[in-house]
Amino acid sequence: MKNYLYLITILLIFSCSSEQEKVVGLDEIVSGSKENKEEKDTTVVNDTTQKLSFFVNRLCDSLKINKETTFIDSTFDFPERFHPLKTDKVNFNLPDLLAYKHWKWTDSIKANQAFFNWLDQFGERKISLIVGDEVFVSKKGFLVLVQDKSVVYLEFGRTFKPEFYLHKLTDCGFGKHWKYILYQQPVKKTIWVDCISDTTNCPLYTTDLKAFKSTQKLKK
Repeated sequence: MKNYLYLITILLIFSCSSEQEKVVGLDEIVSGSKENKEEKDTTVVNDTTQKLSFFVNRLCDSLKINKETTFIDSTFDFPERFHPLKTDKVNFNLPDLLAYKHWKWTDSIKANQAFFNWLDQFGERKISLIVGDEVFVSKKGFLVLVQDKSVVYLEFGRTFKPEFYLHKLTDCGFGKHWKYILYQQPVKKTIWVDCISDTTNCPLYTTDLKAFKSTQKLKK
């Protein structure tokens, strides 16, 4: 009888020790899998340059902007209330040019509707703008260009030359035919450029064009 009890006791001890070894082994496996997972996660590179559009890539190349510091903007802007066919928005890690935004609609009616409704509550101060108004809108500078089906918006942290960026966009393939051009230097008043009757000969295309071309030659 004593031998029988002794045998049962030994078997119980052996069984408990085996279970403990199994549990420890399982913990080690789980721990090891976590470490491997964390190690793999740290090697993932978040490369937004792969998602940049054709025009943004061309603009970055033209302005010599580092694409690795160009980030896609996923915030919601007022023109998107009018369901654009295409939305293209990025932010730049630069002291002068801060953002590029482009909205495109299926026809001119929708583009005009989006633009003029946007003017009703425009900028940081959400003020109502009428074509030709000279008012202070934003602490930052901006350039708004309206085509037949598109609206392009550039934002600036410093004083900028609108004609320079206008020609840059033209060189990138946006064309010369703009219905409205609106811009404001930082903490200044808005300026409207009359180009409805003759878009290719509006002041920003003819004024300082020689200076623009000379700077391009110097860069080359």
